Amino acid sequence: MRRKAHRSSSMGDSEGVGRRWILPAVAMVLLLASGFVGYSQPLDVSGRFGLDTIMIPMPATLSNDVQVETPAEYSVFKCALEASLRFSATWDNVRLDWDSAMNIAGPERAILESIIPLGPVTIKPELWFAVPFETVTDIDHFTNYIVIPPGDVMFVKTRWTVEGSYGGIDFNLLFLLEDVGFPDPGADFAALTYPLQSQSFRYGSILTVAAEVYPGVTLSSVTNINADGGSNAVKGHSASGQAYRSCDPRNDSWFNETLTLRGLRYGDVPFWVRVKIDPLADPMFDISGGGSLTLDMFDLELSGSISLFPTDVSGFSFSGSICDSVQVSVSLSEQLHFQGASLSSSSSLDLGLMSLQISGSTSVVAGEGIPGFNFSASVTQGTFSGSMSVAISDQQDVYRLTSFSARFSVTQAPAAYSVSVAFGRTGLKRATVSIGMVF
Repeated sequence: MRRKAHRSSSMGDSEGVGRRWILPAVAMVLLLASGFVGYSQPLDVSGRFGLDTIMIPMPATLSNDVQVETPAEYSVFKCALEASLRFSATWDNVRLDWDSAMNIAGPERAILESIIPLGPVTIKPELWFAVPFETVTDIDHFTNYIVIPPGDVMFVKTRWTVEGSYGGIDFNLLFLLEDVGFPDPGADFAALTYPLQSQSFRYGSILTVAAEVYPGVTLSSVTNINADGGSNAVKGHSASGQAYRSCDPRNDSWFNETLTLRGLRYGDVPFWVRVKIDPLADPMFDISGGGSLTLDMFDLELSGSISLFPTDVSGFSFSGSICDSVQVSVSLSEQLHFQGASLSSSSSLDLGLMSLQISGSTSVVAGEGIPGFNFSASVTQGTFSGSMSVAISDQQDVYRLTSFSARFSVTQAPAAYSVSVAFGRTGLKRATVSIGMVF
C-alpha cells in the first residue's frame, strides 16, 4: 500500500489524554439517570443487528501475472465484512440511541446519543468513540481503508445540544469537546501512527437564535466561538459542527457572528440580507443579500434570482408541466439566452398485489445537447421490495449504458435480507449481501 512516510505528529500534551473521556462520560450517565428517575413506563427497544458483505471484482490476471483492463466473466473478489448494531431504547419521552460497527480490520466506532426533555428545553448529549482509519490506494490500485497503528479505540468527542423555545424565540446551543487531530477516514493521513499521546482536544460552541421580529420577517443569529458549521467524521458516522484546530487569537478569529434577516419584501419581490462580523477578517464586516421574483404566466412559473451588494440578476428559469405528468424547467441567462433545460416524470401503477413506481429524467445543455438519461423503477408487495435504476450517457458522441443497479430485499421479522448489485461501463462494480435481525 502506498503511504507517505512522514514523521509522527505530536499534538497537545500527552499526560492523561486517555482519561479525558471519563468526565463527559460520567456526566452523561448521571444526566441519563436523572432523566429516568421517576419514570414508570415500560422500556421500548427497537433496532437492527446486521452482517453486510461487500464484494468488488478484481481485474483478470493472465499468465505471467499480466492484468488486463477488459472485463472478465469469472473474477476474484475483494471482500469486506461489517457487523453493525443500532438500537433505540425509550423510557416515556427519554430516548437512548446506540450505533456501533466492526469490520475485518476490527472495531470501527461506538456512538452513544440521547434525547432528554427537561421542561421547556431538550438536551441531546453525545459520546463518540472510534478507531482511527485512513484512505489509501493498495497494490491492486483499489481505494481501501486501513487502521492507523496502534489502532486503539479512542474517545473522539462529546457533543451537547440544548434547544428550546421561549417567548417566541427559538434557540439551539451546541457545545463541542473534540480531538481536532483525529484522522479523517476519507483522506490520507500524513503520520504513520496515531497513539493516545497525539490527541489534541479543543472546545467550541455554536449558538443559533431565531425570532419573528415582524409578521413574516425572521431575524436569526449564529454565534461561533472556536467552532464553525463544518463537519468532521469517524468511520461510518459524521455530524455538522466542528471545533477549530487552533485557538491562537493572534492568527485565528476565535469568534464570529452572522445576522440574517429573511422575509423582507419590496413590492412582490421577497429578499434577504446577511451581515457577517469577523474581527480578524478583511473586511471585518461582510454584507450580502439576495432575492427572487416569481410570476405565473400561461400555466408556467417564471422565477429569477437577484443578488444585492452589488445588485445583479443571476438568471431566470421557467418551470411547468406538460399533460400534468412531465415536469419541465428551462434556465436562461440574465440576457435571456438559453442555458439548459431539464425534464422529469414519475408515475405510480397499481398492479393488484404489487405497487409499481417508475420515473425518468433527462436534461439539455446549451452547446452540448442531451448528456444522458436516467430511469428508475421500484416495486413493493408486502414484505418484498425491489428497485432498479439505469443511466445512459453521451460518451464521445455515442450513447452508452454507464450504470445499472438493482436491489431486492425481504423483511419478515425478525429476519431481514437484501441483495444489491451495481454495474458500470466495464461490468460489475460492487455487490452487497446483507443479513440482519430486526427487533
